Amino acid sequence: MRTTLKRGIGLAGGHNGNGHSAAPPLFGPIVRYRQPDPPRRSVIGVILRGFGWLLLAVIVIASGAAGGLYLYGHESLASVSAHSQQLTHAEKSGDLTKVPPPSKPAIALVAGYDVRGAPNGPNPYAGSNSDTLMLMRADPTNNTLSLLSFPRDLWVPIYCHGGATPTTSSRVNSAWSLCGNNGPTATLATMEHLTGLKINYLITLDFHAFKQIVNHLHGVYMNVDRRYYIPPHTGTSAINLQPGYQKLVGGQALSYVRYRHTDSDIYRTGRQQLFLEALKSRLRTGLSIFDAPKLIGDLKDNVEIAQGGSGGVTAGALESYLGLVYHLKAGYLFRNQIPVNDFQNVTINGADVLQASPGAVASAVHSFLHPDVRQSTTINDQFAGPHKAKPKKKTPQLPKSQISVLVLNGGTIPGEATNTTYLLGTHGYTTKTMPASDAANAPKVQRDTIVYYDPVQPHAQRAAQQLSPLFGSHTRVVPMNTAISDFAQRAGNPLTVVAVGTSFDGKLVLPHRVRVRKPPPPQVSNGAAMTAPALRSVYDRVHFPLMVPHKIAQGAQLSSDEGVRGFKPIKHQHEVVLTFVMPNGIEYWQVEESTWKNAPILENPTGHIYYHGRKLQIYSTGGAIQMVALPTKGGTYWVTNSILNELSNSTMIAIAKSFRPLRR
Repeated sequence: MRTTLKRGIGLAGGHNGNGHSAAPPLFGPIVRYRQPDPPRRSVIGVILRGFGWLLLAVIVIASGAAGGLYLYGHESLASVSAHSQQLTHAEKSGDLTKVPPPSKPAIALVAGYDVRGAPNGPNPYAGSNSDTLMLMRADPTNNTLSLLSFPRDLWVPIYCHGGATPTTSSRVNSAWSLCGNNGPTATLATMEHLTGLKINYLITLDFHAFKQIVNHLHGVYMNVDRRYYIPPHTGTSAINLQPGYQKLVGGQALSYVRYRHTDSDIYRTGRQQLFLEALKSRLRTGLSIFDAPKLIGDLKDNVEIAQGGSGGVTAGALESYLGLVYHLKAGYLFRNQIPVNDFQNVTINGADVLQASPGAVASAVHSFLHPDVRQSTTINDQFAGPHKAKPKKKTPQLPKSQISVLVLNGGTIPGEATNTTYLLGTHGYTTKTMPASDAANAPKVQRDTIVYYDPVQPHAQRAAQQLSPLFGSHTRVVPMNTAISDFAQRAGNPLTVVAVGTSFDGKLVLPHRVRVRKPPPPQVSNGAAMTAPALRSVYDRVHFPLMVPHKIAQGAQLSSDEGVRGFKPIKHQHEVVLTFVMPNGIEYWQVEESTWKNAPILENPTGHIYYHGRKLQIYSTGGAIQMVALPTKGGTYWVTNSILNELSNSTMIAIAKSFRPLRR
């Protein structure tokens, strides 16, 4: 617990713990802040605001990604809370780290498994396999959601009984089946030793629920990167998908995210993360509250959630994390995994497996823990070049010494107002404090930080706008109301009053410039001689203007299996897809053209650049461009990167810039 003593109060601090000086004390009293309880929110209200992403956390995928359902009335909560012996043991034994406050980051290990034993017996996980494991990290301090996947063939030490000594070494997912009744907690221990992370939630999902869930969502729209076909009754899971952006129903989605027959488990984890992004879009645009009972029914017998510290999930925690993911901004979902070139294919005990160095694992974990929301802006700056819009005339900044501020505690941590006052003072701002007899507590507890300004005083609004970025993304600037004005008057009428909320982590967000490096040259070659004839072959079937990519990735060829396809993604809309394969035979990328201008995949670009009067929309994740789109009156034309984003950013931009109208 952070206290006033640990983080410093002013030397002249009175008995309320609010000092009048910016210097830290040698000692001082500890004061307990008494704040009014926030209003209770109804269970149904929480569901209505967050159910969509709640479901996303529940069904990352049947093949191994998973998520969790927490609340649909108290009965539903009980049905998905830890109830098996294996997961209740994980809660009570301390294997899971205690869940932090809802304003702090939390990590969940989600595991999809297939049931092969007795689901209603003493060990419902007996005889089952965990296809894939995924870590999810929700961070309310910067509004990000990070994913970290590991291929199930990764060879690692297995910890069946915890402790510091591994039981054996095997594939990372084998802890589930090798460790007997201790499978789920052994998987947890194995993942913690592999990554060095402390995990707060363990969530399991039986993939049999997956098809039902996707069907009750009426399908999920996503891009299929190539032709997938394995006929039934061959001994390998059947699949029959054609390339292009389309709706996948339950069985199709399941076969897609589980596929690894002609590439590898590394690409399968990539497909799972792409499905998660598509599911996010579907839940925001296609989920009706009337679908909720069906979805809940699908999940009750198939999802189980254990959490560190036990005690049940509060409505406040639920709303905090669901609010984060449901309103996730473009570019704030980060896909992480070990780069494909950092794996080594080896044979151990006659089995083909993957190995990765500790450094490769540590690098992936570091990216998982430190998502950089500035990366999309950096991409825009790199490629805007001479076409960058003229910067707007900036209003001169006020000197920090002219910005006076009073800090109030709108959170739940004692001493937060005093600590923040001290930090602002050390950075040159003029800080004000309440009289010694008055507590510096905001009128109510609140999640967001609010910077109030005095509308009567000159430059007060500018001062508030300069202060706002210091407190992170959960910050608003508003005029003072009557209650806040009363605080300001008692503190000497500062220009601004900051009420720090529960989302504030006690650290000021100090600006620093990101060095924009010149991007490497694109790896492209001329492609019109290949692509124009292919587009002409389908022109009469689609009836809309087509664009020819005059540049393609170096070494790429049109796929021999449906290299060009014309079809209707939905009623009354047309689409053409060109599918290219790289020399390695497993890396595919596409050019797609469609009359469906408001397709979900085109929502929420992370940025844009201008080229010869054209606006190119950029869609990036973790610093890699996933898609570049050119919207026009006649249609939308876009380039889609490979599953693992293996085409460089420069290459993606160069291909998109090369679009020219098809001449008949």
